[in-house]
Amino acid sequence: MNGCVQESEALTPDEKEQFYAYAFSQYQCGSLKEATDAFSVLCAREPLEARFWFGYGAALQENKKYEEALYAWAMAALLDKSNPYPHFHAAECAFSMNNLRDAKLALKEAETRMEKEHPLQEKISLLKELWK
Repeated sequence: MNGCVQESEALTPDEKEQFYAYAFSQYQCGSLKEATDAFSVLCAREPLEARFWFGYGAALQENKKYEEALYAWAMAALLDKSNPYPHFHAAECAFSMNNLRDAKLALKEAETRMEKEHPLQEKISLLKELWK
């Protein structure tokens, strides 16, 4: 699908949603290169949409491209300031890169964005215990 859309072409709202659906389906079925490529196009065309950066970060992280994923997670966090998930996933990336200090900082940031009894709380508590 990435080859079907030229860099300079504008996407209509319907095309954008179809492209997003394609990128997401590629991610879900494990076609990480195709997912990464599609999310990359979406991020370049619509850089202020957090969900595109979220998808891009997830595809990169799943493909063990942690340093690149950190950039995508940072963009997602900037665009969706109250969402703890980009910080949580950034912590996972930092830990995978053996950067425990940044991983712990990212977990702290995730915690500051969570309301009580958030689904991530248990995972964060477990990771903090493991990363002591």
